[in-house]
Order: sequence, then structure tokens, then C-alpha cells
Amino acid sequence: MSAFNTTTDSTTTTVVGESSDLTTMEKIGIVVGIVVGIVVACAAVCTLVYTLCRSCRKRMRRKKKERVERSRRVDSHEMSSLTAEERRERRQRVDSHEMSSLTAEVYSERPRRRHQEEGQEMSSRTIGDDSSEQGAHPMRDPAQIAAESCREAMRDHYMNTGSYVQLIPWEDDDTQHIKDIFTELTLEESGKKLDSYEEILLQTTRYGYPIKRVILNGEPGRGKSTLIDKMAHDWACGEALQQFELVFVLRMSAVEQNTELIDSIFDQLLDEDTGVDKNLLSSFISHNPGKVLLLLDGFDELKTRDMNEDLFGSILKTVNRYKNRECFVVITTRPSHYHKLVTKSLIKEPFTQVRVEGFDKEAIKMYVKRFYSDEHDKAEKLIRRIKSSNVLSDLAKSPMLLLLMCILWRDNSTLPETMSRIYNEALEYIFHRKIDMPPDEISKVTNELGKIALRGLLAPEQQLAFPEEEFEPRVIESAIKAGILTRQKVRKGMKSHNSIQFLHKTFQEFCASKYLQSLLETDTVEFKKNLKQLIKSGGNDYVFRFCAGDNTACTSTILQTLVASKQFKEEQQCLKTKGSKQERPALMQLGLNCYFEGQSKDLPPVEFIETVLTENVHIVKWNRDSLNSFTNFLQNVYTHTDKQTDYLDKVQSVEISKCHLGGCMSDLVDSLSLMANLSSVTLLVCTLNEISEAYATLSGEALNTLSSVASRAHHFKKMENLQNLLLHNCFLTGKDLKHIVSALYDLPPLVELNIVGNGALSGSAASWARYFKKMDLQKLVLGACSLTGEDMTHIAPALCDLPNLVELNLVDIEALGGSAASWAHHFKKMNNLQRLDFSYSLLTGEDMTHIVPALCGLPNLVELNLAGNEALGGSAASWAHHFKKMKKLQKLVFSRCSLTGEDMTNIAPVLCDLPNLVKLNLRGNEDFGGSAASWAHHFEKMMNLQTLDFWDCSLTYDDEIQINSACCDLPNLKTLNIEHSEHQSLDSFDEIYAPLQSEYGVP
Repeated sequence: MSAFNTTTDSTTTTVVGESSDLTTMEKIGIVVGIVVGIVVACAAVCTLVYTLCRSCRKRMRRKKKERVERSRRVDSHEMSSLTAEERRERRQRVDSHEMSSLTAEVYSERPRRRHQEEGQEMSSRTIGDDSSEQGAHPMRDPAQIAAESCREAMRDHYMNTGSYVQLIPWEDDDTQHIKDIFTELTLEESGKKLDSYEEILLQTTRYGYPIKRVILNGEPGRGKSTLIDKMAHDWACGEALQQFELVFVLRMSAVEQNTELIDSIFDQLLDEDTGVDKNLLSSFISHNPGKVLLLLDGFDELKTRDMNEDLFGSILKTVNRYKNRECFVVITTRPSHYHKLVTKSLIKEPFTQVRVEGFDKEAIKMYVKRFYSDEHDKAEKLIRRIKSSNVLSDLAKSPMLLLLMCILWRDNSTLPETMSRIYNEALEYIFHRKIDMPPDEISKVTNELGKIALRGLLAPEQQLAFPEEEFEPRVIESAIKAGILTRQKVRKGMKSHNSIQFLHKTFQEFCASKYLQSLLETDTVEFKKNLKQLIKSGGNDYVFRFCAGDNTACTSTILQTLVASKQFKEEQQCLKTKGSKQERPALMQLGLNCYFEGQSKDLPPVEFIETVLTENVHIVKWNRDSLNSFTNFLQNVYTHTDKQTDYLDKVQSVEISKCHLGGCMSDLVDSLSLMANLSSVTLLVCTLNEISEAYATLSGEALNTLSSVASRAHHFKKMENLQNLLLHNCFLTGKDLKHIVSALYDLPPLVELNIVGNGALSGSAASWARYFKKMDLQKLVLGACSLTGEDMTHIAPALCDLPNLVELNLVDIEALGGSAASWAHHFKKMNNLQRLDFSYSLLTGEDMTHIVPALCGLPNLVELNLAGNEALGGSAASWAHHFKKMKKLQKLVFSRCSLTGEDMTNIAPVLCDLPNLVKLNLRGNEDFGGSAASWAHHFEKMMNLQTLDFWDCSLTYDDEIQINSACCDLPNLKTLNIEHSEHQSLDSFDEIYAPLQSEYGVP
């Protein structure tokens, strides 16, 4: 033991001795490590402090720049009131202050930053000691400086010269600031009204990416150009669109397909003595396209008619995203040129299309009152006159036409009823006001202008601006003095010349039409040749309409030429192929509009009548203008044909889709009533209403003014042979339906009424359901009308009195759930009911305990659809046994009802007792999996079953074996649809659901 201790001690002593030899080295290493750590920590602290200081300096510098920028933003009215010299001095003061601030920062911060980054001692250098390094500092990006200079020039232009609008274009001194005269336009995107133009740049794709191409589509004179000017003005004033550094407004009438963007900017927008460098500005746009908004006004006025993508300049390459992909582009066009713009070579998806509808009723009132700001009585009378006529109400949506109405009303308080008459009287007014020219001389000048105008419209490169030398001196001086023509100095590169333009493209088209009218009297061959060229080039609708104006001979020749044209025949063939899907038979609408403008009392050519009046008439997306022309056409055909050649008798059905019928409803229904054999009318997604508040505001009447449906529904009584009326998704209210149904009960032939999708009927049935008692309906569709259980307590008893009702559709009425106890018992009396659809109405098991017993006594019920009522799961034990008594039932749908295997043990044995059951749909009940053994064997007894659908029921392999085994000997089974089964039929979905989709519009 002692030996062991001695050894241990000695060993320990030896180790201690060795440790004492290394102590000094270790201590030195530890000290060095501590010192290094302290140095590293200090360096980290210094770096952190430097970073914080640098961040603070950046914030201070940014705030200083923001203050300078804010000081530049002077209110547009204040700036416009200053003289050019005062504005220049003001900008110089702001610029000098900004430059002095920025210079101090640049020359105090950049050397320190550079020294810090290079690891040099800060104390060894000072700003004052190293002037050579100051000159070596990198300067601001020259392209950015060019962009800033350009921005200031653009803002100055848009806030001053560009912010004044000529109220009356031919009066040089009649200008007003755009903020004083601008009246909000109605903008619609995908049928939805936009609150402001800024929304057009906020649209996104389904993945959330911004859509950077926007088309503003609107008829001539609807305010597209003024809207573009307003957008530019608001940007310049800092009121909108501040996400863009540069905004360029370019007129497409000065652009060809090969025009370069930078050239057009300098030619159209910047002064000759501008200090902006063209190459630097072009570089900025190329490298910062997302900061640029391009507003292109008038694609229909583009000089180039036949596009060649290989020749596109950077403007069109920006439009089609081959260049400046991230640039935002807004481009305006007439509807006639929309399909030329939306092509593979120009604008492709994604893009936003916005309809510029012009003025609504409130805007019309506001505009008229602004025009007659000192003559309130005259303004009110004009408003009432416009409201009294469907035609004038539609024409007044156009700011250009409303301006002409205001001017014509001022002198004699009368208005013409057609567009061509308005322009004709306006032209005479313009000439008389300025130069008191006699009518014969006006006609000669107009014809001379029209010859040049027509040549420009037919030119391969559409010409809207003309050299002065093309006009006779006498003609041009008279036209410029009157205000029909304008003279502008145009710069192209280093050269400039005088350019002559009509005050609006519609005036060029009007003058061209006047020349064409004179040509018909002197050279019919040349007249027809020009018509064919106009049809071929397309987009000349207004020339045709003006040419037809109050001229029977021109109207007849135009219609004959249209019908004989290759384009018209292709359009009709497309209409036959696509049927109601064909949206815009443009030449047919053009022919109807020309016939209206002609105000002819003679019949149109027979070929044209037979093209319009077919057995089934389809009207899709027609505007009010075309609808008014259509009703005029029907009334004239009725008046001027005898019973032996009554073209109207041929029509059996009319389908009108996606049209606004509010203002022309009564005329349209009156015209349709002239068709003796018309048995079916379908209005699909059509607005039948005018908002009563809007009418009241416009007319100054009380707010209880009836809606257009309520005041015009009685016209339906005139359609004495009507059998089927379908009003799908027509935005009807309870008041509307009350007036419609009260008008219809006097029509004995009416057997079908379909009002599916009118979601504003909730809670209103008490006012209209009672009228059903007096009708002889066989089919009634009330699906997706947001009806409630309370509504059903009025509807169900009324239907009991319909002896011939065989089909009732109550699809997608979600508020019915839980309410059947109060109305289901009335179904017991519907003895002739054959088809009943309760799909997707949120029925519960408790509802079924009332509904099924009421139905089991119906002797003729052959089809029952309960699809989509997911609350039925687990409740079949309380109601399934009643199905035993439905001996006539042929089709039963329980798809997507959340039924369970336990439910099927109650349902399947009951169905065995239905001898006529041929179709059973149980798809989408996902809780069936693993339960087939308890109920599948009952299918062996369903001898007449032809279709059995178990798709998407989560069946197991054993379930499939059980079902297949039970069904294999059924003699009439044609379709067995089981997920993962080799017997699955790919056609079963269409076979079962297509009839529902076609009959009810159910998804």
C-alpha cells in the first residue's frame, strides 16, 4: 500500500514539474489571444458604427432631396398664372438650392467612403487637401440626368400648353382648363364599371403579375383622347400615376409602322431647343422601361394600313413586347380596328381591354349644365329633350356629339334625330358663324374638302394630315377661317412644314361622305368602286353612315354593295358556323345603321332583309346604336310588306346576349311583337333596368320614378304567340319581376318561364308569386335567384294551381336549407309534375323528412335531382323508405350529397322496388369506401337500370368487385362508371350532365 502511494506521488510530482515548464509560453499565448480578440471586437464595433452613420447620412440626404422635389411641385393653376420668365427664375432658384446641397454632400462624403473602403487612414487626407481626387469622383448617371430634364419638360408641357382644352374646337379663344371641363367617363372592364382610370393599370394576371398592356376601346368622340390628356395632366401635377418617372403622350396619326419611339418623342413633345440628349434619353428608356408610361392615342389613325412585322419600329415593338417589355402601354382605338390591334404581331394576352362608354346619364347632365353655366333653364330643357329620345340619349354618350347638341340647341332649341343630321347642321352652323357662307358655297367647299379627305382615308398609308399645297387656296382659307381645318407647324428632325388636319377624324369622314354623295350623281361606277375599297380596307363605318344620311339612293346602293361583298358573305358563313357564339357581325350592323341614317321609307334590298330576318335571330354584344337601328328596320319592314311577302313571319326565335336594353326595351319588345310566329325569346346577361335614381337625377323628377322594366313590362302583352321566355342573369329585382309576370299571365300560349340567375329576388316573392296562379306554365326555372324559405311559402302554394306544370327547377337556392317544413306539403297537389330539381340548395336531413313524403304521392314524377346537398349525409334512415312509393321514378341523382355506407344500406333496398328506375347517379360520395359489402347486392334486383355512376366515391378494390358482381347480370345496364374500373365509361359525364347544362345552365 505504501509502495503504491509513493509511486503515485512521484508520478504526480513529475507531471507538475513538466507543467511548470510550459506556464510562461501558455500565458504569452493567452495574452496574445486576448489582445487579438479585443482588436477584432473593436473592429466589429467600428464597422457597425460606420454602417449606422452611413445609413443616417443616406436618410438625411434622401429627405433633403425629397424636400427639394416637393418644392418643385407647384400647383398647376399657380404655375400657369406665372409668366414664362417667372417660371424660369423659379426653377433656377430651386435647381441652384438643390445643386448646392447635393454638391456639399458629394464632395464631403464620397472621398471618406472611398478612403474607408480602401483601408486608408481617414486622418491622412482631407477634402481640402486633395482636390485632384474630387475631380475623379464618379458623376451622376448622365442618362438619369437626361430623364430628369425630360421629365421637367414633359411636366411643364402637360401642366401648361397641354392642360387647356378648346371647348368649341373651331373657336380659337374658347378654351378652358382640363380640370374645369373634364367630366368623368364611364369605363368598363369585363362588364364591370371602374371607379377611376387608375384602376386600368392595377389589373393582374391569375398569378398576380401586373398586366402592362391596356387597350381603351371606344366609338369615335367618346372621349378617349381627352382621357389620355387628363392622365398626363394628373401625372404632371403629382395627383396620379406617380409610380412612373416619364409619361409620353403620342398621337398615332403622326406615326408609321417603322417610326422609332425616341424620334416620335422629340418630334411630337419636346421643343426644338431642348437640352435633352436624344441618345441618353433613349438609353434611360431602354434600361428603365418599368418607369415609363406610354400613352398612344388613336391606333385607328395609324398611317400604315397593311402591317409588316419585319418593318416595325420601336413604338410597335414596344406595343408587342419585343422591346421595352416592362414598359406600361395604354393605347386607344375604335372598335372597328380592335381586331387589327389584337393580333399575334401586336398585342397578345395578357392585356386589359377597357370599354370607353362615354358619358352616363349623370355625366350628361353635368356636362350640359357646365356648358350652359349661365342659362339654367336652357340646360334643363335640353336635358329633358335628350331623355325623351332613345336615339338622342345614346348619341349624347359621345362627348363630341353632346357638344354639337349643346351648340345647336343654343340657337333654336331643336335637335335632329340622326347622327348625320347633327353633323350636317353643325357644319352649316360653323360656316355661317364665321364667314356667313351661302348653302351652295358650303356644299362646294365641303365637296372639295371631301375629295382630299376620301383620298386620305383610302390611301395605303392612312392620311389624316395633309400638306397645305394639296388644297385650293380659296378652299383652305375658308375652311381654316371657319374652323373645320387646323393648321399646325410640324417638325421632322431639323425640318418643319405646315400640316393641315380636320378638327376631328369624324369631320374628315363626314366631308368624305359628302363627296361620295355627289359622286353617285355624276359617276355611279366610281361611286361603287370607292364603296368596295372602303369595305375592303375596313374601319370606315362612319363614312358609310354619313353617306347614307337622308339619301335613299346612296342607302340602297350601300346595302346592295355590302351584301354582295366577299367580306359580308364570309361574315354570314361564320355566323352559320358559330351560331350564337359569333359576337359581332359588323357588316350587318353597319347595314342596319346605314338604313337608319338614310331615314328611308322604302324597303331595303330583299337580299339584305333575308340576311337579317332568318328563322333564328342571334344578337350578341350589340350597342344601343345598333339596337335602335334594328327596331327601326323591323318597323319599316312591317309597314311596307304585305301578307304574301311578310319577311317577319319567318322568325321563330330571337336570342339577345350581353346587351344593355334599358333605354330601348319598349321599342324592341314592340318590334318583336310584329313577328307573328315568334315563339321563343331569350335575353341572356342583358341589363333590362335603368337605375331609377339616375333617371330621377337626369330629369329632376321624384326618386320614386319607376325602373325601365317596371314602366315598360306591359309591352310583353303584345307578344301574343310567345311560348318560351328566358330571362337569364338579367339583374331583375322583385319590382321588375312583379311587372313582368303581371304582364305575362294574359298570354295563354306561354308554357315556359326561365328567370335563372337573377340574384336580387330574395325576399320579394310575396309581391309576384300570386300571378303564377293565372298562368298555364309547363316549365318554371327559378334557379340561382337567392330565394328564401319565406319566398317558397308564397311560391309553392301558387304552383299548386298550375294543372300543366311538369318541370320545376329550384337549383342553387342555398337559403332553402332548413325551411322545408313550411312549404314542402304543397307539393302533394302538383299531380302532373314530372321533373323536380333541388340540386345545390343546401337541403338537410330534416328537410328531406318533409319533402320526400310529399313527393311520394305524385303519380307522374319521373326525375328527381338532389345533387350537391351535402348536409344529407347520415340522415337517410329517416326518409329513404318513402322512395318505395315513387313507382314512376326513372332518374334519381344523389351526387355529392356526402352520403355514407350506412345511408346506402337504407337507400339501396328501397330502390329495388322502383321498376322504372333507369339512371342512378351517386358520384362524389366519398364516404362509400369499404362499405359496398353491406348494400351492393341489392343492385341485382334493379333489372331496368341502364346507367349507374359511382365515380369519385373512394371505392376500394373489394367495393368494385362487390358492385361488379351485383351488376354483371343486369340485362339493360349500358354504363357502369366506377373509379379505377375497366368498365368505366369516359362518356358518362357528358351523358348525365350535358342535358342539365343545356336545359338549366347548371355547371
